[in-house]
Amino acid sequence: MSSDSLVPHDDPTVLFTPAGMNQFKKEFLGFDSGFKRAATSQRCLRTDDLDKVGKTSAHHTLFEMLGNFSFGDYFKKEAIAWAWEFLTQELKINPEKLWVSVYQDDDEAYNIWLKDIKVPAGKIVKLGDKDNFWPAEAKTKGPNGPCGPCSEIFFDFGEKVGCKETICDPSCSCGRFVEIWNLVFTQFNRKEDGTLVPLPNKNIDTGMGLERLTAVMEGKQNNFETELFQPIIKEIIKNKSDAALAENEALYAVADHTRAAVFSIFDGIFPSNEGRGYVVRKIIRKSILHLRGLGINKPFIYKLVPLVAQIMHQPYPELKEKQENISQVILNEEKRFISTLNDAPNLYKSVFASYNPESLKAKVFLEEISKKVFELYDTHGIPLELTKDWLKSNSLSYDQAIIESEFKAQKDRSRASSLMKGDVFDLPDSVVKGLPRTEFLGYDQFETKAKVLKIISDADHPEFAGVVLDKTVFYAEAGGQVSDIGTLSIGNKVFSVADVQKRDNVFIHWGKFSGFPGCGDIVEAKINLSYRMNVSKNHTATHILQAALRKILGSHVQQQGSLVSEEKLRFDFTHFKGLSQEEISRVESEANNYIAGNHPVGINEMTLKEAKATKALAFFGEKYGEKVRVVSVGEASKEFCGGAHVRNTSEIGLIKITQEGSVASGIRRIEAVTGEYAKKFIKAEEQRALAEADRQKELLRLKESEKEQKTAKEKYLQKLAPEVIGKAVKINGINTIISLEENLNMDELRLLADKVKAKSGEAVICLASEDKTAKRAFLILALTPGLLSRGLDAGELIRQIAPLIGGSGGGRKDFAQAGGSQPNNFRLAFDKLRDIIKS
Repeated sequence: MSSDSLVPHDDPTVLFTPAGMNQFKKEFLGFDSGFKRAATSQRCLRTDDLDKVGKTSAHHTLFEMLGNFSFGDYFKKEAIAWAWEFLTQELKINPEKLWVSVYQDDDEAYNIWLKDIKVPAGKIVKLGDKDNFWPAEAKTKGPNGPCGPCSEIFFDFGEKVGCKETICDPSCSCGRFVEIWNLVFTQFNRKEDGTLVPLPNKNIDTGMGLERLTAVMEGKQNNFETELFQPIIKEIIKNKSDAALAENEALYAVADHTRAAVFSIFDGIFPSNEGRGYVVRKIIRKSILHLRGLGINKPFIYKLVPLVAQIMHQPYPELKEKQENISQVILNEEKRFISTLNDAPNLYKSVFASYNPESLKAKVFLEEISKKVFELYDTHGIPLELTKDWLKSNSLSYDQAIIESEFKAQKDRSRASSLMKGDVFDLPDSVVKGLPRTEFLGYDQFETKAKVLKIISDADHPEFAGVVLDKTVFYAEAGGQVSDIGTLSIGNKVFSVADVQKRDNVFIHWGKFSGFPGCGDIVEAKINLSYRMNVSKNHTATHILQAALRKILGSHVQQQGSLVSEEKLRFDFTHFKGLSQEEISRVESEANNYIAGNHPVGINEMTLKEAKATKALAFFGEKYGEKVRVVSVGEASKEFCGGAHVRNTSEIGLIKITQEGSVASGIRRIEAVTGEYAKKFIKAEEQRALAEADRQKELLRLKESEKEQKTAKEKYLQKLAPEVIGKAVKINGINTIISLEENLNMDELRLLADKVKAKSGEAVICLASEDKTAKRAFLILALTPGLLSRGLDAGELIRQIAPLIGGSGGGRKDFAQAGGSQPNNFRLAFDKLRDIIKS
């Protein structure tokens, strides 16, 4: 079998594929997949040992796991014999250099090694639950499920390596011995109460790390010194600064993390702040920090992608095709994080601005600072040590215990929000165990007679039930396409099917249950054909849309996910910036031109090898069997696809893009509608456009009206100004103009004051008006320039008289204004002003 994706399929118990056995969980549980043996080379990713990567010779995040498996077929004797044969005869490893370990209570395995394989007793080590039982310490700590003893094979680098003690064996961690192959004998099932029950079928699960084996075969004591890593490491050394030391730990870690990031993105896992994406982001950021220690402060990891593609070309030729896309994703991530690091000092000043060394006397401030240290790491990715150094240089303290408690709280939140379960083999497929695979007829037929094989109840929702048939015309939700809806009926008795799910090739038809149908019934299964046709239009449209995007934007565009429903389609794809309106229009036009061309939609089944030879596009990160279905839309598109489609592009009618936006770093999303839904959308858009046009006309009319009113008011104030000037009286030798006007707002009073000031000569100008509806008082006070030299101040004057109208005011020396709630007191305010001028 070909290597599975790093994204586990139908397995919520793990974030990534951590071992070669993961894709065989159903077989280990007893499901018959048509084979009893398998051998694989499986890419895996683990983060348990992330902090050890680079510090040891054999720990990695990404690694290739070689393995052979037996599902109730051969067992210990064959597994041990074949492992020894492969190492000593096929790979020509000197038997004198090999040691083995067995579980302390597994006399059977011990005797096979000793008596059949003839390994000297002195080279067979008995170890306990932690080292030689899988999962480790499962007997006492769990998880529940299949488990068993194991036997490991070690390579001995010799007495001159490691601790150099006279007594040294594989139980020592000095580095002299490296485990290269683990043979797991899955023979028990751990129950909830901790008891181990023998499995009816005993299984074999072996794992051998390719990286460790390569080191042995090349005569290297360190995996990073092999051809799998050296080209990458040499490129890093070539680009480091002259002043920086070529520290092996940093070099090894960057080489490892680069491979992990490349393969993660290859499998459709993009850097983000959640789940798998967060792990990829963390791995890239760790590499960036290591590179800064080597004096490489600009984006660099993306340049290593072609090297990884070249090294891994033989087993993964597809890497080369996607290397530009992968490089661009990593480059974007590098730019973003480097920018964050460069801006860290400014961020620190902003975040910690309110704290000073004296404030740390209060424990609450110490707690706040410590939480902010974690927040900067968690939200912005700024390393803890960087933040701690800055705090120290600014005489600010933190509490390490609080930071650690924040980390623990985050892990707890992560664990609670994930779908990961406690039991290793806790899979939903068990509900259909023993049932034959459902025969699917729905590509060509839309109704059929079928036999009810099982009714599956839902304890939480007893009104619903799942019906399993021997054959069906209902498409089960898969590949982004929603399931069919329809009916199962006998005469006038009807079971409405609202959803169809597939478990291990068994279709479950979910709907409301009223006691009908029952096991053994022969029902007429019939899909809603109109619903299917609308879904089919949208599915074919996604293929056309991808072809149009690749033509307009470039061949780097790759599908990252989709949703195909009756009403709309959603298409996620790789691209590194938002689409302009012109690009959206060109993509839409290209798609519609192809739809109008009446191109046939062809569907062919072929082997995976044949399909790859046709250059058909595969869904990023998807897993395919040996037989695949290839859907061709004329000459524009050819994709692996198991969904429902129209027979000719003309059936789609029209496609209309309704929305475009970002999903994650380097991933864009387009939403669109087709057929009648597209026509309805366009009509609604036209109606909205007409309504908007009417609204704009109304706004224009209002603006024109306001302009006319303003012009009229301007003329009125121009005419009013001489009348106001005519009210001037001499007080203490100063021209004083006081006037109460009708129906003027504050802006209009200001404008009137300016006109009066311009024509009155030297004067104190006090104007007032009342908003009778709101019962508000408006007051303006203006002074001509000559009065300022005599010590008058408009701001000071208005602050003295404003309280009399129930308000307050202020302003410049030559102009001030006030508002109040007592317009009936204007006369008092005017008298107060006169008294001030008199004095």
